[in-house]
Amino acid sequence: MVHDFKNTGVVFDLGMNNGDDTEYYLRKGFGVVAVEANPILCEAAEKRFEQSINDGRLSIVNAAIWERVGETSFFINTDNDHWSSLDTGWAGRESSNYQEIKVKCVTLDELFNQYDVPHYLKIDVEGVDHIVLEQLQNPKVLPAYVSVEDCRFGFRYMKTLAACGYKKFKLSDQSIVNQLTDSTTGQAFPAGSSGPFGDDLPGEWLSYVEMVELYSTTVRDKSGNRLAPRTHWWDIHCTKH
Repeated sequence: MVHDFKNTGVVFDLGMNNGDDTEYYLRKGFGVVAVEANPILCEAAEKRFEQSINDGRLSIVNAAIWERVGETSFFINTDNDHWSSLDTGWAGRESSNYQEIKVKCVTLDELFNQYDVPHYLKIDVEGVDHIVLEQLQNPKVLPAYVSVEDCRFGFRYMKTLAACGYKKFKLSDQSIVNQLTDSTTGQAFPAGSSGPFGDDLPGEWLSYVEMVELYSTTVRDKSGNRLAPRTHWWDIHCTKH
């Protein structure tokens, strides 16, 4: 089924994985476009969200987000599917095992044209997040909210987002997401999920300068040395407002 989200609020879940984030966005009342390169996870999500798909509220796109359309290699981590990636360095981290498959590629522009610009864009695509962020520099209309997994490149990501026109930022400690609950839906966030976004995310919005200062004293310094414990990992959120 081809879904039409032109007249509804929509969230893009780039890197759907097991679908826990998609479930939250659906419970919040959004239409969802969930992009996932791993066909096994897509098949499981089609069963999990059969009703939402039939209702026209969810479209699952079995593809990898990339800089061009076509086909490319994708590497499924067979020890931890969260680590699957287009990049073998990411997919095989810590000497873990992976297998190569061929997948369809989509671009952000292609998704925007088909489903409209989302209210919120979640980016968690293991090692190629920068490819998505770079594509945000061209569209005339941008998502109101964006989040991206830190992945060691936070300074670069924040600079790109600021150049796109995003003015306010928040830093989300993902290691404590399972301690949070959404006030409007009662959703308790599973460990490993992305958690709340936008104004539902705890904390005050910071300017770009304030965010860089917080990041450089919390996550890693400006020389790239890690400051935070290895048990903590981070998402960067931003908004145009």
